[in-house]
Amino acid sequence: MPPALALQRALARTRRLPTPLTTPSICLFCSFSPSLRPRSSSSLRRKLPQPQRLQSRAQSTTTTTTTTTPTPSAPPSDPPIDLQRALLSLQTHHPNYVNLPRLQLALRNLSEPPGRESVRVAFLSTGAANSGPGSTSTQATTKQLLRLALADPLRPADAWEARLAAHDLGAHALIVRVGAAAGRTGGGVVAGSVQGHEEGGEGGWVGKEHVIPELRVSSPLLNGGDLEMLVADAGAAVDAAAAVAAVAGGRQGAVDDAVLVPTVDVAATTAGHVAAVGTPVHMALLVGEGVRGAASILSLPLVEGREVIAGAVNFRGVGKEDLVDCPVVGVNVEAGREGLELFRADVKNAIKYETLWSEANVSRITEWLRKSALPSGEGTMKPPVRNLIDSLLRNARAAIQEEEARDLSAELHTKVSPGAVAHLDQALADWAQGAHQELQQQLDAAFTTRPWSKLGWWKLFWRADDVGMVTSEMVALRFLPRSEQGLIYLSGRIQEAGVVEGQRGQPLYTGPALPQPSPGAHRPDTVAATSVSNWPTHIPFTRSYLQDKTVPALQALAQKLVVQSASLAGLSTALPGLSYLSALGAYECGAIAALGIALSFRRLQQKWDAAREYWEGEVREEGRKAIRATEASVAEVLDRAGKTPDPQADMTAQLAELRKVEELITRAEEALTRVK
Repeated sequence: MPPALALQRALARTRRLPTPLTTPSICLFCSFSPSLRPRSSSSLRRKLPQPQRLQSRAQSTTTTTTTTTPTPSAPPSDPPIDLQRALLSLQTHHPNYVNLPRLQLALRNLSEPPGRESVRVAFLSTGAANSGPGSTSTQATTKQLLRLALADPLRPADAWEARLAAHDLGAHALIVRVGAAAGRTGGGVVAGSVQGHEEGGEGGWVGKEHVIPELRVSSPLLNGGDLEMLVADAGAAVDAAAAVAAVAGGRQGAVDDAVLVPTVDVAATTAGHVAAVGTPVHMALLVGEGVRGAASILSLPLVEGREVIAGAVNFRGVGKEDLVDCPVVGVNVEAGREGLELFRADVKNAIKYETLWSEANVSRITEWLRKSALPSGEGTMKPPVRNLIDSLLRNARAAIQEEEARDLSAELHTKVSPGAVAHLDQALADWAQGAHQELQQQLDAAFTTRPWSKLGWWKLFWRADDVGMVTSEMVALRFLPRSEQGLIYLSGRIQEAGVVEGQRGQPLYTGPALPQPSPGAHRPDTVAATSVSNWPTHIPFTRSYLQDKTVPALQALAQKLVVQSASLAGLSTALPGLSYLSALGAYECGAIAALGIALSFRRLQQKWDAAREYWEGEVREEGRKAIRATEASVAEVLDRAGKTPDPQADMTAQLAELRKVEELITRAEEALTRVK
């Protein structure tokens, strides 16, 4: 067959090829299966003939071909697919900048049909039981409010209502599936840990062993919303997050993360063990009881708006006109329960039911759920899903900007010139020389002063109690006072030179803890570092060690030697007295008594002089060790500042990586704006 004819037939076949396929939207869990994983566009192109290559080859080999094949246009991009790919890239390559549980929830929503996404709402109890007559616990209020929001007044009480009221939220959380979401088995529980649930009847329990208890509920107003309700007690977690956010430097969205990703206890496979599982939700309703509950909710530093995190407080005897400008929704669950029971008992109580239901104000909660959960149009993303993705991207961009600012600030403060480091090294050497001179001169003067000489062994009988006072005063006044002040001044010069560790109030040195030494530590240069400061703390630590450990030991030894010497002298005097009664002469008895007293005084002199000499040497040695440890600590900081291996290159690479993350976030934001 001629080559030109073969090429014409090949080109004819390429004209009948289908257009390139777009990547279908599948479930995130199914994407890990090889049989269900979508093929990339590159793999499709490898299997299909390339029209452009055939056309160029035909033009180069023959000139008889008169027809040309037009280049197929690129298929239009699918915004949900682009958004899903961008979020997957964030999860895979940059997980430190996003909240992974909320990101996984967003990816699950993107794998569902638009407008039919499942929406997770958390009803969180935020307080303990109130004391007082007639008061109800916040957990009971939370369950009663959910029951009133989902109950159908035109039908008798369902079985799920009794089970909801009997459930103990303090022991286990509860999942309530409303409408179509209750019948699905592919999405798993809210915690995302178990799939393939057992189906119970309407209002029955759903789930297997080691799974959060679930209820299936049918609500005429919310059946089409694909709602998954999480009912839990999150008072302790929210209070802890609020305490962390209140601390200076705490992250601004810490409370929002605790509310939108509450943790629930799930029984592990091992008997007797419980695992805390994060359960991300799209929206959350904080439920409180009374004025204290309203105060606790209003005091939370929440960042998300009321469309995402709302508050409901059970007020009794408070009119709606009194809560017009209140940020929380005031409800009366007792009035709502009474009205629901009256209407179910007899339809003739419709007027009274309407009055009590209006007083209960539960319709605002129901409307908040309907507005968010029900689809606004066919093929349109639900507002909670859009808010979730927008919040994820906004928080990720804020984290990127915060780290970028921190890196730029660190880059400005890490540039220390070699001349400045050499000048500081010389200043450190001068300080160390002066410290050693001060230690020698001050201790020599201290051990020749009159107070120290008054502690001689012959005066110890009436000055034993003054040993602690005299030695403590000597250590406090004579142990390197000027050297400690000069060290603080030197540390300030080092921070002024631009060492990054000393900027913005961060610790510059690591040293021993103050004021007490570590257990078992007897040397300030060998003790484990347990505290941080803007200057080395070896000198005050050594001073504290001498005052708290050696001075009490010296005073106890002085008192012990006095007691032992007096006891020996007393026995030496009593023994000659008994010998005199047994017919020994006075001269012999006096010699025995004098010998005993002389031996007791000799022993006192030897031991006390040795103790004083040892204590003097210990003070001098500890001072030298403190100076050497301080000098080594400062020298280490100067070495780190002088041996920085070109931080500009590392900072440039870090900033380039942050730019890539920002581009990925921008791509996801653009795809989100194109989603219906």
